[in-house]
Amino acid sequence: MKRVELVGVSKSYDGKSNVIQEINVSIEPGEFFVLVGPSGCGKSTMLRIIAGLEEVSSGLLFIGDASANHLPPSQRDLSMVFQNYALYPHLTVEQNIRFGLHTRKVSKKEQIERCIEAADMLGLSDLLKRKPRELSGGQRQRVALARAIVTQSPICLMDEPLSNLDAKLRAKMRSEIRQLQRKLGITMIYVTHDQIEAMTMADRMMILNEGMVQQMGRPLEIYNQPENTFVASFIGSPPMNFGDGEVVREVLELACERSKKTERLLNHKQVMVGVRPEHIQLTKPDQVGFSAEVLNVEILGTETLLTFDIGKGEQWIAKWNGQWDIRIGEKVSICIDDKNLCFFDKEDGKRINTRAPFSEMQALLNGGLV
Repeated sequence: MKRVELVGVSKSYDGKSNVIQEINVSIEPGEFFVLVGPSGCGKSTMLRIIAGLEEVSSGLLFIGDASANHLPPSQRDLSMVFQNYALYPHLTVEQNIRFGLHTRKVSKKEQIERCIEAADMLGLSDLLKRKPRELSGGQRQRVALARAIVTQSPICLMDEPLSNLDAKLRAKMRSEIRQLQRKLGITMIYVTHDQIEAMTMADRMMILNEGMVQQMGRPLEIYNQPENTFVASFIGSPPMNFGDGEVVREVLELACERSKKTERLLNHKQVMVGVRPEHIQLTKPDQVGFSAEVLNVEILGTETLLTFDIGKGEQWIAKWNGQWDIRIGEKVSICIDDKNLCFFDKEDGKRINTRAPFSEMQALLNGGLV
């Protein structure tokens, strides 16, 4: 196992604006580290820099304890799985798996032993004589994984390896890849644009947007304590609901009423309030709520998604466990526990860390946000 560290790493093309900017991260040995973000955010570029397929414009890259800025890919002691699998169509499964070992001058006997071991681990033993065109998408994915495993490299890089698979197979392969990484104890650096993959697979994850790090940490930490509105909206399905508020004379105004002042909000005149869909609940007899019209209902079997009109042109989505027989156009009483509210500065989108109580926060629930 090896550590990978990036210190102030930036990448630009032709001296123009940076594709990635000032990346600082230490990926620990044996860690499953996920890079996640929208298309064009720089996550694949960062992976290619680690692999040696792109040069660093500025900053330092360390693999293990050695500087790797100028090391060729063949000397970085890592393997890589690409989005399109990059299998040779004229070679059999066995030949594809052994190809990397052949180029490394591993003896034929050891090649066969490693190939059999990897094929058995990934359920490919009966497919070794087939060509890639005779395999399903999931089987091709396993061949690409086996080819990476047989090299016994301490670091494995994966660039959106599941994006070409259907939803059911993606879920299965997520579990298989994670189990395989734990079994082998290798350092895995995984790129995806799918926040569900990131949440379910990562020990830690880095969220990128426009080449800049938005937040880094464990999945649940990021989900529960997003650093800004981009992270809050990108992580979570459905995403966090947002509405506007305003601080007037040291009081946070929400809709037509006011809540008690909170010292931490005084420096933020324009405030954005966020709440996760699962925190919007039906009002109980001892709670104060507000009436909202149901605009859409999606019953998914184990859960139900409801879209509400909360007034002032705002639509929020609630996620409730189970199957709910609620009709479109029906009005229901819903509420939010104030401890589940997040606050963001509207100007820069950064989270406002406040633990002050909002005992009168039900003002939020009387007709929607301003």
